[in-house]
Amino acid sequence: DGILDSGMLEQLTEDVWYSPFPQYQTTERPDRAVQEILKGKVVILCDNSPEALILPGNFSSFMESSEDWYHRFEMASFLRILRYLAVIMATVLPGLYLAVIRFHTQILPSALILSFAEAREGVPFSSVVELIFLELAFELIREAGVRVPGSLGNAIGIVGGLVIGQAAVEANLVSPIVVMIVALTALGSMTVPNEEFAAAFRLVKYGFLILGGYLGIYGIVLGVYLVIGHLAGLISFGIPYLVPFIKKEQKGSRGEGVLRVPLRKRVLRPLYAREEQKIRLKRKESGS
Repeated sequence: DGILDSGMLEQLTEDVWYSPFPQYQTTERPDRAVQEILKGKVVILCDNSPEALILPGNFSSFMESSEDWYHRFEMASFLRILRYLAVIMATVLPGLYLAVIRFHTQILPSALILSFAEAREGVPFSSVVELIFLELAFELIREAGVRVPGSLGNAIGIVGGLVIGQAAVEANLVSPIVVMIVALTALGSMTVPNEEFAAAFRLVKYGFLILGGYLGIYGIVLGVYLVIGHLAGLISFGIPYLVPFIKKEQKGSRGEGVLRVPLRKRVLRPLYAREEQKIRLKRKESGS
């Protein structure tokens, strides 16, 4: 009976409401909203809300930062590749660690296996319980840091993580390698520019953790298959979620994927722009 924020409008109008992945992009930055309008997207503003809804939403746009278009294309492409690798690490790394130490230790060097075994000596919990316990502890720290106002919240997040991690290791509740795995996973999720999109991978991570812990590498492969299959089936306002990875665009409209092409090479807008508005960069004819 009332729309108080753009987040409510987003939930009521999404096609696949049960998906953890957002199908609309949100932003508080005017320059980002203008960038998306120039690509041919639609921006929706809601009363009493500081965030604008951008549709259609697709995977690659969630992985883009506004600063990508303000810097040199070489550095922007490098940072995009780094973000994609960080997302894979944040999603798969805990489950992959469990799969290796529980089922596939033969793929590791002997010295590394002995190091893992020595680190886990004295830990009373199984590796799955150990990893879930520490992941949930870091989630509590992150949530507490968000709720505490001002700069004190950042301090709580950093100090709390260090104190709890060190105390858990000294109390033999967790092994040091698990603390490092959880820290790398948290860093990987923080590299995603869109917080709502990053939250989806924070949830999917637990599915990979269970699959890797009880099915090994086969569980990781099954999880990757299910996630990619789900993403491939998502449609945002009539546009496939994995564009441009599953639908080839014209050469002049590239730049929406992993690599950022130079601005002077972006002649056409993406496929979701109107046909009469496809031309982004008009070139001056010779002799005119």
